[in-house]
Amino acid sequence: MERKVQLSGAGNEREKDFVGRLARRLFFSNRRGGPWPVPAHLQHEALTLPGNSGARLPARWFPHDRPRGAVVLAHPDRRYAQHWFVREGWVDFLHQAGFEVLTFDFPAYGRSEGGTTFFHEDLVTAARFAHQEAGGFPVHVVGVSLGAFVAANASPRLDFVEGLVLESPYPSNSAWFGSGPHYRLVKTLDALFPSAAAAFNAERNITKAAARRLLVAAATRDTITPVALTRAVAAAAPQDRTRYLEVTDVDHLGLFAGSSAYRQAVLETLGVPAAEAAALAASHPATESAPPHPAPSKGDVPARQQVPLEAV
Repeated sequence: MERKVQLSGAGNEREKDFVGRLARRLFFSNRRGGPWPVPAHLQHEALTLPGNSGARLPARWFPHDRPRGAVVLAHPDRRYAQHWFVREGWVDFLHQAGFEVLTFDFPAYGRSEGGTTFFHEDLVTAARFAHQEAGGFPVHVVGVSLGAFVAANASPRLDFVEGLVLESPYPSNSAWFGSGPHYRLVKTLDALFPSAAAAFNAERNITKAAARRLLVAAATRDTITPVALTRAVAAAAPQDRTRYLEVTDVDHLGLFAGSSAYRQAVLETLGVPAAEAAALAASHPATESAPPHPAPSKGDVPARQQVPLEAV
């Protein structure tokens, strides 16, 4: 039976609710998908987390019999949503390293219901749940692309998190678009709703990150989130606690599979000793057989000027 989690949280202001729903309609259509089956060897508990503005967010808790900590994974802009981390081997990799894992769907993705684009509130809720379940063990957060942007915006409120990994984050929605009609639309919304704009400004919010260790990583061949955008986020992060890693000859979302140096840096940020992290990072867990990709729709154009982020 699926466990429905109840956690207390702040209410939603009227402006936040309006802006978040409008942005979801404008920029985050055609993200639904699944459910996709989890391989039998990955035992887990199905959950429903409470999301912003009354959302219901499917989640999975992957326990470990001898945990050293728990990791919350914030997914990229993929229809697979939380399942992306299963099929790419992240959950196997973290389990091998001794971590319990929490995955969840952002509103508008996977099998979620309701909610707005204030995804950073959902990540804070998920991290609090992991902190509650971890029973005193350290809690960490890993965000990838969209999930990294969300994690950077949530970072000031994650004061109980030890390690924070941001893969290919970007400073703001307007910086990501760069130009074109979506850029002008975002800039207009920012001017009309400055409090919402502040909530979606990773370059500003990361300056107040509370985690003890931060890793910001970029791929030099990334055309979805150009490396200059990720460098800007890294430069704004607390320099005494932040490590910046730039990997050559890797595309967007290719860091985990394509770079043992990145995998090692992730584990070190999660508190794994360097020698052990290097040994674990030397091999990449085999990914599951990927099911046929969802049929493309008009929202599935992998170009920065046409759709927000990498919807396919």
